Amino acid sequence: MLRIVLPIFATVFVLSLGTLHYFNNFYANKAMQNDAEQLLYQFHDALLEAHQILAELPNPTEFQCNESTRKQLSKYSFESPAIRLLGVMHGKEQQCASESMHIDLDHYQQRIMGGDIHNIKSDYYLASAGLGDKGDDLLMIRSHDDSRYFVSLDPFMVNHLVEFACVDCLAYDFVIAGEPELLFRGQDIVGESHIEYRSARQEGIFDVNLHLRGTKEFYNYYQELSMVTTIIFALIVASLIALLSYRLLAIRQSMERVMLDALKFSEFVPFYQPIVDSRNGELVGAEVLVRWKRKDGSIVPPYQFVPYAEDSGLIIEITEQLIDKVVKDLMQFGWNNTNKFASVNIVPEHLESKRFFNYLCKCCKLNGLPPKNISLEITERLQIDDLAVAGKTLEAFYDLGMSLKLDDAGTGYGGFSYIQELGVSTLKIDKMFVDTINSTDVKHSVLGSIISFAQSSDLGTIAEGVEDESQVEYLKEQGVYLIQGYVYAKPMSANDLMTWMKVHNSG
Repeated sequence: MLRIVLPIFATVFVLSLGTLHYFNNFYANKAMQNDAEQLLYQFHDALLEAHQILAELPNPTEFQCNESTRKQLSKYSFESPAIRLLGVMHGKEQQCASESMHIDLDHYQQRIMGGDIHNIKSDYYLASAGLGDKGDDLLMIRSHDDSRYFVSLDPFMVNHLVEFACVDCLAYDFVIAGEPELLFRGQDIVGESHIEYRSARQEGIFDVNLHLRGTKEFYNYYQELSMVTTIIFALIVASLIALLSYRLLAIRQSMERVMLDALKFSEFVPFYQPIVDSRNGELVGAEVLVRWKRKDGSIVPPYQFVPYAEDSGLIIEITEQLIDKVVKDLMQFGWNNTNKFASVNIVPEHLESKRFFNYLCKCCKLNGLPPKNISLEITERLQIDDLAVAGKTLEAFYDLGMSLKLDDAGTGYGGFSYIQELGVSTLKIDKMFVDTINSTDVKHSVLGSIISFAQSSDLGTIAEGVEDESQVEYLKEQGVYLIQGYVYAKPMSANDLMTWMKVHNSG
């Protein structure tokens, strides 16, 4: 084997050195082109989406602000990550908006009423405002007589293209056709332009040209990356490609065998992360998180086995093993005579038949636990193929007094359709949005939209991943009181949770 592998290593390595300069230049230019096309399509799609939403709304002169119309505006803002704010103005008065928290409406009024707006078609206009060295801000307007809708757009962030490369090394200019043309600029680069790329896209009513510029630092980053890639390629392609399929298959077969043994010996156990009402510090429930506790006492974290369990279908049996232990734990906690709940994560496969429902009912009946003490969580990041079937299955759970929470709200497939079709009662705000509190991250506007949408739709909210008191206080100000995160407690075993509850209650 070595007599074959070593010559291949040497040959590929020598050839890669001979093509290194060409490959570096090709890689840097190709990366620039990919970034430019991604940015252009994202920006263009944001314009099309905003235009479509404005076109679906009634004539702005006929728009009356009430609970129903506020909910409609919040729905559009919630479903579209490109929209930061959607509102309507009659004359110089702002009447209604998708979000009312911490919004400087004078800023929008000046831009809407100002003369520096660009007509793109009929009653549709664009307006921009400079934000110094951070680039421009963009607004789309639909105007009729003295009334107008306005959409504040946050369609993209160029920083994510260079977050691992350098700071202020990539800049963009968009030119949007109209009367007159509108120049929309991102942040400035520091230094001279070294590599450039131009592209254009015309679809619908928008004709957009992009000019992307990168500095020498940006170009060098991709050259260095390509050099490492080339060397690694020279070292591994000769041997690993031939062995990869065999090794992956062997790992997969080994993983299945080990997990089946773990099920046989009941090694999957529940951990609990408390959910606390920040207004009074009372424990209201906990999320159930699966852990794999090996015979030697070591804990396997969920990211090492849950994806495989979901792909292989073993997640169904793991959840059933978990439910059996959770029901017994809740009886031991004494939650059966309270309104406290334990939220169990489910996947779409749990809703394709009544197997999980029947098993849960059996466990509750055998142990004397009211089903209302169990609630379900389904993540928005996994797609449900048939919402009608899933909704019908869930009705049986609701008849027992159980509820459904939407985990990772605002991050995946489901959006408004999950809320509308599945009977979701509570949105769980993902840690990625909680982390934007007290920051300038553009996702902070998404946090506001989720909270506003939940409140206008009479949905409960739970914030996940909360780590400090300043986040707790901010969320409390916005009406989000149920908190889950390290600020109160980390996930823990049933015994540790009982100890925590004693200390928490005594405090």
